[in-house]
This record gives sequence, structure tokens and C-alpha cells, in this order.
Amino acid sequence: MNFKKESLLGTLFAYNRPLIWYTFTMKILFYRWQAFNEDLIEHNLIQMGHEVVSYDKECTNYTKDLKLASDMIPFIHNNGIEAILSNNYFPIISSICDVVGIPYYSWVFDCPHLTLYAKQAFLNCNHIGIFDKELVDTLIAKGCTTVHHVPLSTDTDTFGKAIREAADTSLKRFTSDISFIGTLYTDDYHYYDSLQVDKSVREKTEAYINEHLFNYESSAEHLPQELAESWYESMASAGLLLDEAEFYSSKDYILESSVLEKHITVKERQIFLSTIAEKYSPEVFSLYTNSDLSSMPVLQAHNKGIVDYDKEMPLVFNRSRINLNITLRSIHSGIPLRVMDILGCGGFVLSNYQPELAEFFKEDEEIVLYRSLEECLDKIDYYLSHEDKRAQIACAGFEAVKKNFDYNTGLTRLLSI
Repeated sequence: MNFKKESLLGTLFAYNRPLIWYTFTMKILFYRWQAFNEDLIEHNLIQMGHEVVSYDKECTNYTKDLKLASDMIPFIHNNGIEAILSNNYFPIISSICDVVGIPYYSWVFDCPHLTLYAKQAFLNCNHIGIFDKELVDTLIAKGCTTVHHVPLSTDTDTFGKAIREAADTSLKRFTSDISFIGTLYTDDYHYYDSLQVDKSVREKTEAYINEHLFNYESSAEHLPQELAESWYESMASAGLLLDEAEFYSSKDYILESSVLEKHITVKERQIFLSTIAEKYSPEVFSLYTNSDLSSMPVLQAHNKGIVDYDKEMPLVFNRSRINLNITLRSIHSGIPLRVMDILGCGGFVLSNYQPELAEFFKEDEEIVLYRSLEECLDKIDYYLSHEDKRAQIACAGFEAVKKNFDYNTGLTRLLSI
């Protein structure tokens, strides 16, 4: 480990307190598993002066993959690795780092992320950065002190280069008035539909869920106990409950985040996007998803398929007058990567309310938020007809993330916890 400077005093945006960290370089093993932004993280680590060694052998068991451990441990010794870093948290890597005596830095951008409830999370080698403050507080309350709040980042330079170098045909192809990139969760992981419960239980649960639709200042965490017990039984039969010998998570959290809040998100996205699709033509509203829309023809007519993260996504965000964000409801407070990347591409963001969006960005100056479906529709109409104001907000949002949420800042914070 090489120290470049004795110390550096810096203040990170909206933390309201000065931070002192040491600027050092390390030889880092970067564990890759095909996450969206791995290239950006590796590029920025190198720009910061770190020596980065990529490692991409598949993890087949998050908590006890002995094959990965037997391969990675000698690799660490033979290559003089001083730390490991990964997108998201892998408990088996904690075990490996604990054995070889090096730190493990993980930057979590998924929520829910059940591996955070593995008992390895308590190991002292961990330095776990999580983008959602409320989740950090929840884990600390359970006794896990290795977790810290680290907002996500974006790379304005890399995205800007992709936009500048794009062909005119590509720019035209991805130009829209309104767009949304994301999944509608019409896959096997939509557990709410696949779990078997009595009809009366499902009807009562559905009524409960409907109360939470488009209510962005509450979470679905208090399902009546008599209903919850029926869901627990079905989850146990389906193998969704975690092994208590390896995890400290409670079954109510799994029910809340992986079943109920996911289903709320499914319904919100379907209602939201279908309403917009019915109001605007495919020339005005573009949807980019690989979800099965065969049962939703109104959305299928607007769907332009998936886009490449590095080359095509920046064009969508930059060339759309309004970029929608509909946050996964298990993200209680944090800023999703989608929002950071929209802003980093110079795009205009219209997002549901999130506490950290309201905390870190100036509402109606750098970002626009809605708190109901009706408010979202009103704001779409307003900003489509007020181009100067829309462009001004997009520009201010870009400057805000460029200054305060670049990868150098995010990685420096991660490596300083």
C-alpha cells in the first residue's frame, strides 16, 4: 500500500461535515460478475492510481463456494493483492479476506440485497458501502457495524464521449419526448404471483397493497400478522426463507422486500407506463425493456427492446426530453443508479419522491419529483411545453452530479470507510 499524500481534507456534498481521508494506492483485485458499471469502476480506480487486477470466476454459492475460495486464495498470495473490491456484497469473499488478512470493499447498488444478512457481514475485514441510508440504519440496528452510507456515482466524461461519438442515425433512433428504461418484472422472480396462499389471504393482501400504491413516503412493512403467517408458510415451501445457520435476516424482511414491495413495484410500473402509453403515441413515448409484454399490448407497441449500457443507454438519456424514474419500492431512501446515470448523461429526470433525492438535489432546479400518478402526468405535460425550463433543470442536474457524484468521489468515500 503506497501513500501518495499525507492527508487530504475534503467536504462531500450534503454530508454537512468535513471528511479527512488518506489518499493511498493499492493493488486491488476487482471481482467482476457482469454488473452494469464494472468498466467504469475499474477505469476510475486506475485513474486514481490504483493497480487493478480483474477476476471473474463465477461464484456458485454466495456463502460457502469452496471452489472459488480455493482458486482465489492462492491467486491473492501469488499476485500480492492488498484488497478486494466488488459491486454488491459476496459473503464468501468476506471469508476469503478474513483468512488472508486483507480488506474487502463492496459497493452495494441492489436493494433488496439479501446477502447483506449473511453472518459474514460482521467480519472486521468488511467495508460495505450501501447507497440506501435507511437500509444502513436497519443493518446497524441489527448489530452490523461494517456497513456505511455511500451514494452511487456516474461518469460524465465516459458517457459524454459516447454521446459525442455516436452516429447521427443512432442519435435519431434514440430520440424521444418521454422514455423509460427498465424491467416490468414479468419473470420467474415475481414471487408474489407464484407463491401459493388461500384466495382470501391473497385478496386481503391485495387490498393492503393497493393502499400503498403511489404512496412514496411509506413502506409495506406492517402486513397484519395473520396474513403474514400464511405467506411465511408458502415462502418456506418455495425455499425462499434463508438458512438461520448462515443468515441473520428475519422472514418479515424477505416478505416485505422480495414479495410485497416487488409486487407493488410491478403494479405501479404497469399502471404508470400503461397510462402514459395510452395518452401518448409511440413516436412520443419510448419504452426500453426485455420484459415479456405479451399480456400488455398497449406497452408492446411502445417497446424498443433493451439497450447497451455503455453505448446506447447514454443516447436514450441524453436524447429524451423527459426520462422517467420509477424506483423499486424496496429502495426506501436511496438514489437509484438509473437516476445518477440519467443526470450524468445530461438528461432531464422526472422521478418519484425519494428522501435522498430531495436531500441531495434541489427540487425543481436540478431534478423534478412527483408524489402521485396525477402529479407525474401533470409535470410531463408542463415540461413538454416549457422547453427552456426543462433544459435549464437538465443542465443544472448534470453539473450537480459532475461536481458531487463522480466515481473519484464515490470510490474515495468507499475506500475510506
